[in-house]
Amino acid sequence: MTNGKWVCIINLSVLWGETMNINISELISDKIESIDINLDFDLDAFKLIQDFNIVEASPISFSGKIYREDKKILIDANFSGEITFRCSRCLSEYKKKISDDIQFDILDTKKENYGDNYIKGDNLDFSGIIEEAITFALPMKTLCNADCKGLCANCGKDLNKVECSCDLERIDPRLEKLKFFFSKNEEV
Repeated sequence: MTNGKWVCIINLSVLWGETMNINISELISDKIESIDINLDFDLDAFKLIQDFNIVEASPISFSGKIYREDKKILIDANFSGEITFRCSRCLSEYKKKISDDIQFDILDTKKENYGDNYIKGDNLDFSGIIEEAITFALPMKTLCNADCKGLCANCGKDLNKVECSCDLERIDPRLEKLKFFFSKNEEV
């Protein structure tokens, strides 16, 4: 109990894709001051894996607090975890830690329909909030390193590990005559 109000603590372990409803009726009615949340969830069952070249992910830990400030319900939290990605250039697998802090304004009772995407009745659907937070923390392009050379377009060898002997000056036969378009002495 803090300042005469109770603090509610929620510990969950969920698979991603399941609905994570948290009853916030006591928070809205000012019976409790805050709701502490500790979540461990698994990305394996989620579409994010296909969209971001994710091979596997350890459970992502999410901890934070839902609290009321004036007429607003706010979330202040952070998450962290380790994800194995597939490089979009060379297709090798690499691990990367992701983490981020979240400050989220859920409900402003002065505005109508604000928060409808997340609040149904007295329940806060936490899955949408976590989905957005993780999506913003993931890299737009998954690269094992910024200087990744990728795969050879001819032989498919990983150019980060070996050099290939493919002819890179090969010209498309349809465009071959264009190389003689300008003579060597002519200025462009």
